[in-house]
Amino acid sequence: TMHYQKSLPRLPIPKLEDTIRRYLSAQKPLLDDDKFRKTEQLAGNFENGIGRELQDHLVAKDKQNKHTSYISGPWFDMYLQAREPIILNFNPFMAFSPDPKPEYNDQLVKATNMTVAALRFLKTLRAGILEPEVFHLNPSKSDTPGFKKLIRFVPSSLSWFGAYMVNAYPLDMSQYFRL
Repeated sequence: TMHYQKSLPRLPIPKLEDTIRRYLSAQKPLLDDDKFRKTEQLAGNFENGIGRELQDHLVAKDKQNKHTSYISGPWFDMYLQAREPIILNFNPFMAFSPDPKPEYNDQLVKATNMTVAALRFLKTLRAGILEPEVFHLNPSKSDTPGFKKLIRFVPSSLSWFGAYMVNAYPLDMSQYFRL
């Protein structure tokens, strides 16, 4: 299940200057000239003041957490610890397609099936038999029993690179245990 985790590349921290430049680029079409100049001034003050301190703090925190990317902690806090309703706060809607079998469209049956499926997922995750999530650009080479068998023998610390060689990109599954 977690075979690729140790070898996943970490997200690089963008340079503060690049972040400011992208922010200003996004603001330019939205603001008139006076407001844009004021925004440029405020962004410059931020970049040369508290922004530099915050960037240094982020870099230091990233160096302390070599096992994950700098964004993971805030991401977990924002999305996985929140107890607000998902529909209004994170996703605009949820859709359930009607099942081709009419007897499965009953609300109680559908809720029961979702609960059973969630528990099966949790059981396979905890047992370590859930297949790793992989985005396959060329499934005919990488989403095959032969490749899956072969990649098991590649050490976990190098397995991402082995998958990358055949245009397969393992995804970060570290948050699965928090679901």
